Amino acid sequence: MKALLTILIGLSLSIAQSIQISIDRNKILEGDMLTLSIEVTGGEEFAQVDLGPLEKDFDIISGPSQQTNIQWINGRMASTKTLTWTLSPIRSGKFSIPPLSGTVGNRSFKGKSIPIEVMKTGDLQQNTVFIVAELDKEKVCIGEQVTLTYKLYKEPNVNIAGIDQFKMPDFKGFWAEEIYTPQQLKFQAQEEVLNGVKYQVANLGQRALFPISSDEHKIPPISLKVQLEVKKKKRRRDPFFDPFFDSFFSETKTKILRSKEKTLFIESFPEPRPFDFTGAVGDFQMNAEVDRLDGKVNEGLSFTISLKGTGNIGLFSLPDIKFPDGVEAFPPSDSFDKDGFRNKLTGIQKWEYILIPRQAGVIVIPRVQMSFYDPSIKSWKRISTDPIQLSIAPSEIDNVYNGSLTKREVELLGQDIRFIRTDTKISPSKNSNKTTLIILIYISSVIMFISPLLLSKFMGYRIATESNRQVRGALRKSIKTLRSINHDPFETASRAFYEYLKDKCSLKTNNLDPASVEMILNNRLEQKIIDRVKEILTVCDAGKYSPDAIKREGTIKKKMLEIIKQVDKDLS
Repeated sequence: MKALLTILIGLSLSIAQSIQISIDRNKILEGDMLTLSIEVTGGEEFAQVDLGPLEKDFDIISGPSQQTNIQWINGRMASTKTLTWTLSPIRSGKFSIPPLSGTVGNRSFKGKSIPIEVMKTGDLQQNTVFIVAELDKEKVCIGEQVTLTYKLYKEPNVNIAGIDQFKMPDFKGFWAEEIYTPQQLKFQAQEEVLNGVKYQVANLGQRALFPISSDEHKIPPISLKVQLEVKKKKRRRDPFFDPFFDSFFSETKTKILRSKEKTLFIESFPEPRPFDFTGAVGDFQMNAEVDRLDGKVNEGLSFTISLKGTGNIGLFSLPDIKFPDGVEAFPPSDSFDKDGFRNKLTGIQKWEYILIPRQAGVIVIPRVQMSFYDPSIKSWKRISTDPIQLSIAPSEIDNVYNGSLTKREVELLGQDIRFIRTDTKISPSKNSNKTTLIILIYISSVIMFISPLLLSKFMGYRIATESNRQVRGALRKSIKTLRSINHDPFETASRAFYEYLKDKCSLKTNNLDPASVEMILNNRLEQKIIDRVKEILTVCDAGKYSPDAIKREGTIKKKMLEIIKQVDKDLS
């Protein structure tokens, strides 16, 4: 029989009203669940309750579910409104459900603690089905890939009737890249042996984790709800019921599986660090190319640097490139082509610069070099491109339009205007309409002649100052985005910051993330401000899937606005 613990809280309302907080049992096995109920009798509203105190010792598996029960007693209607949650304790031992407080209508209430006992299961029962967080290495340096695999183990005689969709946790202190996500639960054909016992194994998912600068680097424990088939105990021994009808006499039991927390140890880079090291860790090759080796003054050329290899591609930038005098270089656009068929993050990243020669002659683009750390040999390596020689011919256009009028254009304007006799007195006559028409034609001709010049000058100014306008309007645009109505505040908040940073820093790329934001803001802001930015962007990325993030749903826009204003103040 289920144990029922209740606490009745009387409320001095105009009608008889009570609140009952209860659990269905106070002794459970590790991995089992219990039901928490809050029942309002004699009220018209459901209770509003703060479940924050539960998060220390319990996972909220589901809820709240609502139920309304109406009865007629002695000619009077009595209603009961009940909220229920499914909870799973995250540790064993004796402890309590803490006092819960909330409101019903405009009246508040506070319950009392409810003691429970979570008993450890026996070793045999505990090890029939479990999950493991497996790391391919436990000591890495910042930026080095560690592969995390979540595995589900079960003994061959254990039947799993169902499994909830598995969701990856929030990896604080890491940049995570997806390697493998199964579409459905599938056990490998090859069994694994642990401690002399054979198990069937299913891969729940793999992620490539790259440690970034953080106070700690821990793999959080994860929970997984499964339904196990359990045979009912037979009340009689009858050959008719054995074994043909066994499947008709089984039931499912819900169980919560948890992995253990893991800590990753971060090793320091060997000293001294190369001057051209910008954070690249792995094994890479680099080359550079242009779309053509000859050109003309003021004609654009495409200069592309390609980085191919395995490692933390996308999490670092190129060293500063000093282009020769006489060449104007625009900020690069970057792209990353990922190889999705490997366990290591592998691919090609490209940076494309637009170069405009401003003088004729032979121009040499110098070699580009960078250093990276190769963890496989625990040593530094340096790679570089070859110099590229360009042959630039003079432009065929002698005069480049700069928005002002040339001497010849002024002379033409003078010739047109000279025919307008300003000293002639025009007296009203029958030809006055004709004379007026001629004057209008001349004026229209002048306007049509100079309009393209003025328009070109105006458009040139607009183009030249577009970047400045974006920088000045970055804060105003982000505030407008945050005030927009959107069902997903996390997406709105992160989009507002990324758009702000793109406009404020005149970035060409839209592929921004917490790691790239850190690199952009490094040496521009204090580290504590950068850490606050990373923290709130991580909360936004977690979004709907992290309980910690859900708690901040109501304040995430306000917090993001404060961060953006602080960043804008420090960058200005």
